[in-house]
Amino acid sequence: MQICLGFKFAGIHCGLKKAEDALDLALILSQTPATAAATFTTNRFPAAPVIYGRRQLAAGESLRAVLINSGNANACTGSQGEIDVLSVAEFLGAALNIKAAEVFISSTGVIGEPLPVTKILKGIEKLVDGVKIPGDPVITFERAVRAIMTTDRFPKMVACQLETSQGRVTINGFAKGAGMIHPNMATMLAYLLTDAKIEKNTWQALLSRVVEHSFNRISVDGDMSTNDTVLALANGASGSFLTTAADLELLENALLQMTQELAYMMVKDGEGATKVVKVMVTGAPSPTAAEKICRAVANSSLVKTAFFGQDANWGRIIAAVGYAGVDLRPELVNIDFDQVRVVSGGVRDRDYREEMGAAVLRLPEFSVKIDLQSGEDEFLLLTSDLTHDYISINADYRS
Repeated sequence: MQICLGFKFAGIHCGLKKAEDALDLALILSQTPATAAATFTTNRFPAAPVIYGRRQLAAGESLRAVLINSGNANACTGSQGEIDVLSVAEFLGAALNIKAAEVFISSTGVIGEPLPVTKILKGIEKLVDGVKIPGDPVITFERAVRAIMTTDRFPKMVACQLETSQGRVTINGFAKGAGMIHPNMATMLAYLLTDAKIEKNTWQALLSRVVEHSFNRISVDGDMSTNDTVLALANGASGSFLTTAADLELLENALLQMTQELAYMMVKDGEGATKVVKVMVTGAPSPTAAEKICRAVANSSLVKTAFFGQDANWGRIIAAVGYAGVDLRPELVNIDFDQVRVVSGGVRDRDYREEMGAAVLRLPEFSVKIDLQSGEDEFLLLTSDLTHDYISINADYRS
C-alpha cells in the first residue's frame, strides 16, 4: 500500500477500551497545513467533537492534526464535553507546536459518558513520541485504522495513485462502522487523505458529491449516530495543484470508487450481518419517489429478517413499497431477485417458484430490483440482513 506524502500516523492503547491490547487512540499528522473539507451527522444531538469540528470548517481553518478516540463518543455530555474537546485540542497542539485550531477531534463509542480526558492526555504524549520516531508508514497507518474500530470485525482501508497532468498523487482512505448505520451518513468515521493540493471550495463540493453517492447510500439498521464524520485533507505535499476539469474529474472518480468500497465494507461488516443486498428502484416518476421506496425496503426489519432466514417472502417487499408514501400504479410493479423475476404487474410472476427465490437468497450477496415502470428515475442502496447476532451485540454493547 502506498501512503500519501507528508502524512504520519500512530495508534496506541490508552485505556479507553478494557482489553489491554485493544488500540483506542489514533493520530493523523500532516507535516504541512492541509486544506480541509467535511460532512457531519444530521442528528439533532451532535456530539461535542462534531460541534467543534463544524466551527473549524466554517472558519476555514487548515488542519495539521486529527486525534480520534474509540470507546467513548463524548456525546450528550453538555458543555463539559465541549470543554473537554478544546482542552484535548490545546494539549495536542502544544505537544506538536501547532495551533489548537489546527487540531481536529473525533470520537466514537458509548454515548452519554464523560470523556476520560486524563487517559487521553497521557495517550497523546505516547502518540507524539511515536510520530517522532521513523517507522514503516504502512504499519503505522494500519495501527491508526485499527485504533478507531469499535464493533468492527475488520479494518477498512483503501489506497489509490493517480497520474494527473501535474504529476502523481496518492489518496488514502480509512473508516470505521458496523452498527447504527443509516444515512445521512452512518455510525461511521471516515478519513480521506491526499498529497494533492486543491482549492478549498472545490474540495468541499467534491467531497459532498462523493459522500452523497457512497456513505449516504448504505443502511444496516436504520439508526443514525451522533458522531458521524467524514473528513478530507489535502496537504499538497506532492507538489501537484489540481485545477483543471480533467484532473478534478479524475480525482473525484477515484474518491467515489474508494468511498463506495469503504461503504460496501461497512455493510459487509454490519453487526451480525451475513448478507450484502443491493436494493435498486428503477422506473420511478421522480428521484424522491425512487429514494423513498428504496429506503423503505432497505430499512424494513421484516424484509431484512427474511433475507437472514433466506425466506423469499416478496410480500414483505411489496408491503414496504406500498407504505413508502409514493403515488404509484401497483399493476405496473415488477420485482426481481438477481435475474429471477418474482413479481410481474404487482402479482406473483406465473413462472416463479419459491425455490428459485430461495436459491438467490442463499447467496452471500444478491440484488433486489423494483421496477415501477412509471418514469426514468432510479435509486440504489446497499443494505444487510438482520440477525440474531445483531441483537446479541447490541443488547450488551456497554458491558
